This record gives sequence, C-alpha cells and structure tokens, in this order.
Amino acid sequence: MIAVQIANALALASLLTLLASGLALIYGLRDIMNFGHGAFYMIGAYIGHSVAARTNFWLAVIAAPAALALLGVVFEYLVLRPLRHRGAIDVALVTFGLSLIVQQVIVYLYGGASLSVSAPASLSGSASLWGATYPTYRLFLIFVGIGGCLLLTAWLRWTRVGMYVRAASQRPEVARMMGVNTNRLGLLVVCLSTASAGLAGVLAGPYLSVDPSMGGTILISCLIIVVIGGVGSIGGAVAASVLFGFIQVIGAVLLPGIAVLTPYMLLIVVLIWRPGGLGGGRLE
Repeated sequence: MIAVQIANALALASLLTLLASGLALIYGLRDIMNFGHGAFYMIGAYIGHSVAARTNFWLAVIAAPAALALLGVVFEYLVLRPLRHRGAIDVALVTFGLSLIVQQVIVYLYGGASLSVSAPASLSGSASLWGATYPTYRLFLIFVGIGGCLLLTAWLRWTRVGMYVRAASQRPEVARMMGVNTNRLGLLVVCLSTASAGLAGVLAGPYLSVDPSMGGTILISCLIIVVIGGVGSIGGAVAASVLFGFIQVIGAVLLPGIAVLTPYMLLIVVLIWRPGGLGGGRLE
C-alpha cells in the first residue's frame, strides 16, 4: 500500500512538474506570471482528446504540444509583446481574462460534460510494483515527468541557448550588451512553456478527465508550487511539485480532513520564513 501511494504521489508530481516548470521558465526570463497557463493545459487536453478519438493516442502526444507551441507564437506577438511595457498586474489580468474566454469557447464547442480519453493498448494494463498491482499508464507518467526534468535541466545547463536563457534571466541588460537576442529567446521560452502545458494536458486525459474547469483547477496548484519553489526557479518548481504531490496523496490517506488545506498552510509558512522559496528564485 505504501509503495502504491508513493507512486501515486510521483505520478501527480510528474504532471504538475511539466506545468509548473513551464510557468517558472516564462517568469524566470520574462517576469510574466501567465494566468492563462491553465487554459493552454486545457486546450492541450481537448486537442489530445480530439486527435486520439480520430487517430491514436501517440499522434495526439505529438500534435498537442506542436499545436500549443504554434499558439505560443500567437500569444507572444498578440498579447505579451504589446504588454511588455505594462505592469505585472495588467499582464496577469489580461491573461486571466483570456483564460476565461477560452473556457467559454471550449464549453461552446465541446459542451460542459467531462470527456474520457483511453490509454493506448500498450499502457492500458497493470504492472507489479513491489508486490502490488499498479496501472502501467501512471508508471509511464512518472517516467515522462522524470525524463522531462532531466531534459530541461540538461538544456539549461549544457547548451548554448540554455546558458543564454539563464544569463538573460539574471542580467538581461548585460546579455543584450553581449549580443544576445532577448526577444528571440523570449519567443522560444514562451513556445516551450505553452508546449509543455499542451503535453501535460494530453497526458492528463487518461489519468484524470477532460473538462472545461480543469485549467482553472490546476492553475491554482501550479501557482502555489511556483511560489513555494521560488518564482522563476526550475529546480524549486520540481522540488515543490514532488512535495505537493506527496502532501495531496499521502495527506488524503492519513489526514483527509486537512489535506486540502495543507498546501495553503505550507505556502503561508514559506512566504513568511523563506520568501524566496525553496529554490531562491530565477532560472537555475
């Protein structure tokens, strides 16, 4: 039973990591708290549902992030760049308003009922986990979450573009003086952020459910994770996602009465005693 609960916590943490790292990435470089991030996640889930229903799940896994990356280009040029000289609250309100509009468009196109997505046949069975039976698809989620963290970390630390992103997040003026095209980097980061949200959305289909409220629900969790991890810190977001996953899953078993409140209590403690978060902030 303990092994199953640990695996459940890691599966939830893996999904949250894909979302929260994208949110932290865009904030770390652009100082933008994108309140529309949950809407991108929801769009990815619905694109995944539509593609999987007509073709197969694996094509949906490719199509949803690709479509969301293209949507990120539109988001960058039509929303973020026109607002780049405005205050943070203006950007937050505009992106939040856009997320509400997107939610209503989804309701108009798909209806308000929850939709289900079947896992592919190769992942629809169960595996033995320390003597217990466990869904193979959730193990796949854990694998994707760990692999995504490793790939993002390697990209930021050991590639030229990744080092440019880290440098621009720390000292944007100096990076521009050294010839770094921060506008191009900003576009790349936005596309990566929206693509990761799309990937999380399509992966959430067989794990959770697809419905118009899913974006707003998970956005709150992601915001808590990003603040606890340190706004703009990828490593902090990953650590906070794992912590959040364990609190939600283990807490629901041991302390069901207060499990829902625990993340908010932890958020208050972190803001009071370590305002910079677990990771200290900024891309690392």
